[in-house]
Parts: sequence; structure tokens; C-alpha cells
Amino acid sequence: MATNRATTDLTKGNPLKMTVMFAIPIFLSNILQQLYNLTDIAIIGHVLGDDALTAIGTVSTIYNFFGSLMFGMSSGFAVVISKYFGSKDEKGLKKAIANTLFIAAIWSIIVPVAGLLSLKPLMRVLKTPEDIFDTAYSYASVVICLIGFMFIYNVLRSILQAIGNSRAPLYFLAVSVSANIALDLLFVKQFGWGLPGAAYATAIAQLLSSIITFIYIAVKVPEVHIGRTDMKLDKFLLIDIFTSGIAFALMFTVVNLGSMILQYAINGLGKTIIAAHTTARKISELCMMTLSTLANAMATFAGQNHGAERYDRIRQGHRSVMFCSFGIATVLIAMIYLFGEKIVVLISGSDTAELIDNAVFYLRFDLPFYFVLAVLLITRTTLQGMGAKFVPIIASVMELIFKVITAKWLAVRLGYLGIAMCEPITWVICAVFIIIVFSVKTKKLSKKAQAQI
Repeated sequence: MATNRATTDLTKGNPLKMTVMFAIPIFLSNILQQLYNLTDIAIIGHVLGDDALTAIGTVSTIYNFFGSLMFGMSSGFAVVISKYFGSKDEKGLKKAIANTLFIAAIWSIIVPVAGLLSLKPLMRVLKTPEDIFDTAYSYASVVICLIGFMFIYNVLRSILQAIGNSRAPLYFLAVSVSANIALDLLFVKQFGWGLPGAAYATAIAQLLSSIITFIYIAVKVPEVHIGRTDMKLDKFLLIDIFTSGIAFALMFTVVNLGSMILQYAINGLGKTIIAAHTTARKISELCMMTLSTLANAMATFAGQNHGAERYDRIRQGHRSVMFCSFGIATVLIAMIYLFGEKIVVLISGSDTAELIDNAVFYLRFDLPFYFVLAVLLITRTTLQGMGAKFVPIIASVMELIFKVITAKWLAVRLGYLGIAMCEPITWVICAVFIIIVFSVKTKKLSKKAQAQI
């Protein structure tokens, strides 16, 4: 298969160098996205106050749940597409993209409809405080209704990343984030539209990034251009794409379902704790993003090398990236312990001592366990790139079970300490399970490859 500058073959070259170079634009893209999220929280906190932060915190797990159904599907699509790219099967690549777009079109209708129909019942189940219920609903309903714009971009981005192009999405996202921040200031501060204004700003910016990405693919990436002959639906390919997508989606949604259950416990701890946890989670997500970026890059790396049957490279890349992630975790832990309080104040815009103290406590408790989290994330996505569709779901179910235990027992007895303990304990249990499965699977695939020689 002929390639151009818009593609990168990850089956050749030094695994660590190739993975890190591929991951850098993804990391910068995620930095941009997270900086926007933090800016969004800062604008809302400074302009609309602590109650607005609380309103977002009470419904964030709900719209993140439906967002994960979208993001997870697009991530699963990329695994299948990267496999065909790695095996140099041009016809199979285009056919996979055509079938992917068919599934994506249906999914982009189902998820927003389901989200809007279930939003209020879920808010009631999570015991959203009545004095902020309408405000929270006004924000979440707009986000869910327009979530399809995010999905379009993620599908197009996933196609580019599957063929080794992580640079172009960075440039398009930079434009989108800049527009997003400008629209946030315009809609929330100048027009006074409140939380719905922030949601509209996000949706418009995501639509803009989708349009720019589509134009780029149409002009610069002929490898993925599909014609009439490619648009025939293939039952077996549809099953492969859908099961790969749903495996990722279920993994993310099971995790988010656990977060919703955990939010139920947090909502019972009072508005100040809700706002503190909302701020801490935003900062924590920014820190986690550095590790998840390497993990996402490993999914594409493993997918391409799985297609090329280069299992030796997969093991080598996994080991090298793991040690790299440990260095990153060390830096993050030091940063939070040295500057945690200043970061919380900067992000929340609050001077409430209880809010600041609890947010800092959560961060300083969780971050030392990032070494375990790195093992879990990188090994899990490597397995997914190798075609293991349901093992990560099992790990996610384990996480869900422990979050239920936390909500029903730990949080009741230990308060916010129980909430902070939840994820670290879960990471340890799931990491042990995932490592055992990874060792068994790589040995089996290596024996299979050697038998074919």
C-alpha cells in the first residue's frame, strides 16, 4: 500500500521512538482539550459561581456516560482500521471505513435520543439537589442533544490515527478549542446565557472541527477515499467493527456507570464536597491524560503490528512505553504535592477553605497510585489493539463492582476518604488481572506466528 505524509507505518523503526512520536500530537491534542475543559470550568466558576460548578458536577457523570458510548465506539473502529492498514490491505482498509461510517450514522442517532429520554430519571436517581436541578438539566440536555457533533469528529479523527496520522487532528483541534473559548466568553459572559451557553459553545466548536477534518481527508488522504465498490455492507466485517466498537464503548460506559454510582454517594456529602470533587476530578483528568495518551498510542501501535503479525514488536513496545510512563507519573506526583493547593484555587476560582482542602486531599491521595494506573491503561489498550475485545470489559466490570461497594459502604463509613480510596484499590486489582491475561495472550500469539513460519 502506497503511503504519503498523512500516514505513518508503525510496524517499522524503534518501537518506543515510533510510539512516542506518534503519541506527542495526541498528547498535545488532549492538552488542548483538557485546557479548554479547565478554562470552561474557570469561566463558569468565576462568572456564575460555586453553584454552577456544583450543577455541572451533579450531571457530569451522566453526559460523560453517553459521551463514552460515542468515544468508545470511535476508538474501537480505529482498532479494526489500523489492522487493515498494518497488513497493507488497501481494499480491506477502504471497505472497513465504509462499513464503519454505516455503523457510525446509526449510532449517532441512537445515543442522543436515549440520552435525552433518560436524563431526568437519571438525575432523580442520583439525587441531584432540587435547588440546582433545573440549571443542571439545562446544561446536560444541550450537551447530550448535540453530542453527535463530537462523534463525527471522533470518527474522522480515529480514521486518521488508525493510519498513523496524529498530527492533523492536533491542528484542527487547536482551531476548535480557540473558537470554543471565544464562544464561551461570548455566550456565558457577554450574552449571559448561563450554563446552556457553555454547552452551545462546545457543540459549535466541535462541528467546526468535524468540517475541517472532513475537508482535510477529502483533499490530502487518498488512502481512505471510498468509492461505490467499497460501500457494500459485509456482514462479517460489520460484526467485527461493531463488536470492536462496542467493546470499547462498554468498557468506558461501565467505568462511567460506576462513576455515576459513586456520584450518588458524593451528592449525599453536600454541595461543597460536590464542588471540591468536581474541581479535583478536572485536575486529575488532566494528569491522567498524559498516561492515557501513551495508552491510546499503544492501541494503534498494537493494532498495526497485530495486522502485520509482529508480536515481538508489540511486547517490546509495551515494555518500553511502560517504563516511560513511570517517569511521567513521578513528575505528576511531585507537581501535585508541591503546587496542588495553588492549582485548585486557580481552577475553581473559589476561596472556600473546605472546598480547597478536600480537592487537594483527593489529588494527593490518588496520584501516588499512578504507577499502577499506568500499568493498567497501557496493558489494557495494548490488548485491545491485539483484538482482545472482552477482557477489558471484565476489568471494567470489576471496577464497577468496587464502586458500588464504595457507594454503599466505604463512603457511608469513611465519608470523602472512602471516595478517595475507591479508584486506587480498583486500579491495583484490575492491573493484576490485566497483566496475567496479557502474558498469556502474547505467548499464545507468538507460538502461533512461529508455527506459521
